[in-house]
Amino acid sequence: MKRERSCHGGAFQPASDPTAIDRVRQYLIAQGWAGLFAGEHLKRLEATGVKADAVLWWVPGRAGEARAVALLHDGRLEVLMSSSDEGAAALELLQANRSALQWISLREGAVAYPGLDEFTLYRRELAVAPQIRMPECSLPRTRPARPEDAEQLYWVYDSVSWMRQDTPQAWRERLAEQRCWVAELEGQVVAAARWTMSFGQWVEVGGVATHPEFRRRAAGSAVTLAAASAALTEGKQVALRYSDPALAILYHALGFEHVGRELVFHRKG
Repeated sequence: MKRERSCHGGAFQPASDPTAIDRVRQYLIAQGWAGLFAGEHLKRLEATGVKADAVLWWVPGRAGEARAVALLHDGRLEVLMSSSDEGAAALELLQANRSALQWISLREGAVAYPGLDEFTLYRRELAVAPQIRMPECSLPRTRPARPEDAEQLYWVYDSVSWMRQDTPQAWRERLAEQRCWVAELEGQVVAAARWTMSFGQWVEVGGVATHPEFRRRAAGSAVTLAAASAALTEGKQVALRYSDPALAILYHALGFEHVGRELVFHRKG
C-alpha cells in the first residue's frame, strides 16, 4: 500500500515497531474520550491474539509524536486525528481500502468524506459526564447485576432489537466481563446499563435498556446514573454514545454534555 500524505507532508505508515506502538497508545490515552473507542477495540483484538503492528497505522510528527492514528482490521477502519490537518491523508487511506471495507468510523468534521454510496450512514451523538446531576423525581432501586440476573437481563434486552440475538447464557458470560447495573420495579429487573468499554481513565456507559412495560418510570435514568456514579467514584471519566437525538434531553438532564458526533458507515447488503 502506498503511504498516504497528510497536508503537512506526513504519511500514514504501519506502526511496525515497539516505539511506534507505544506512541500510538500514548496518543490514544491522551485523546481521552475520543481515544476510548479505538483503544478498546485494539485491546480486544490483542486479547484474541491479533498483534498491534498488524492493525495500527499512524502519522508521526516531526518530534516523533503521533498526529493521527488508524486502526484497520478485517474490513473495519477507525480513524482518529487531533486536527483536520491529516484529513487528506485519512481520506486517501480510506480510498485505498474502500473496496474491502465493511465498516468505517470517523469523527464528524474530521474528514471531508466522499459520497460512499455503497454504505449506509449512521450518526451517533457523543457525550461526557464531568459530574452527574440527580433528577428531582424519585428513582427505582438499583444495584450491581449478579450472575443469577441473566434470565431477567435476557428478558429486558430481548425487547430491544439490537440485542435480540443473545441468550441467557450469553448474558452470564457478558456479566463475567462487563460491569452492569440493574433497576428493579415490582420485584423484578426492568432496566440495565453497563460499562461497555474501558481504556485509560475512561469508561463508556452503554447498553442502556428498559423493558417496554416499565418505560417512563425513570428506570433508564436510574441505571445510567448508577453506572456513571460508580465510574466517577472510582476516579474514572465517563463517556456515552447514542443514536437517537431525542435521547439528548434525557442524558443532558443527568449531567452529560454533548462533545461531538461519530459517523459510522456500514456497507449495504
